[in-house]
Amino acid sequence: MRQSERLWHLAYKYRMGMSFHGLWVENTDLAQVAAQIGADPASGVMCKWEDLARGLDIGENTRLAWMGSINNSWTQIVGDPTPFDALPALSAGNRRALRVAWTVDGVHDIYYAVGGYYVTAFGVTKPDARKGQDPHALDSYATGLQFDIQDASWESDPDLLPGWHEYSAWKETLYDLPDDDMVDDAYESMPPEWSHLLDLSLNGYSPQLATCITSALILVGRVTGRELDETWMEGHHTRYTIS
Repeated sequence: MRQSERLWHLAYKYRMGMSFHGLWVENTDLAQVAAQIGADPASGVMCKWEDLARGLDIGENTRLAWMGSINNSWTQIVGDPTPFDALPALSAGNRRALRVAWTVDGVHDIYYAVGGYYVTAFGVTKPDARKGQDPHALDSYATGLQFDIQDASWESDPDLLPGWHEYSAWKETLYDLPDDDMVDDAYESMPPEWSHLLDLSLNGYSPQLATCITSALILVGRVTGRELDETWMEGHHTRYTIS
């Protein structure tokens, strides 16, 4: 695996390759943070990620947020998107807050707020895409990171996933097949060693996108002092419900 993709693969391991919503706030008072994202502070239950929805009858308007401290200053929140824009509330009182998200529709900007106000929206896939009252507020944290979805340096990277070039070329041929039956036949005859690559692809993977997303999460880690990591994802943290 390319090191530049490692945090996308971490998200994928926990079933968030296709869709991820993360918030970080400079506040370790979980009850206060829960209230600021629209959750009921009394709904908090300690659990592991794999048990996030266990014991709940979740309706279509119910969201879950899983949160816990990552150090002495910051709380990390992973889960469903909040039903409203929470960053101004989370950053009130001279605090800092960030949001990183992606879905099947694409990668959102990194949003950064301080003291109750947005400071910048930092483009994850478009180089130099910045806006806000201080567009370059996060630039010092971005040194050496890759935020260009058009970058092609991955093509010659020796650490690229084995078989990716061959799989990608084969997948392109499917677009030229005249009917669905022929596409189905092609998938059935696909080399079995490509099954993992197919699963990655179905979960939104591409080398350039995984690099941009990993760079976004590294940037957040530089701001907060700790990256999203397996140790935290394997821990017990507090689940809150948002109705």
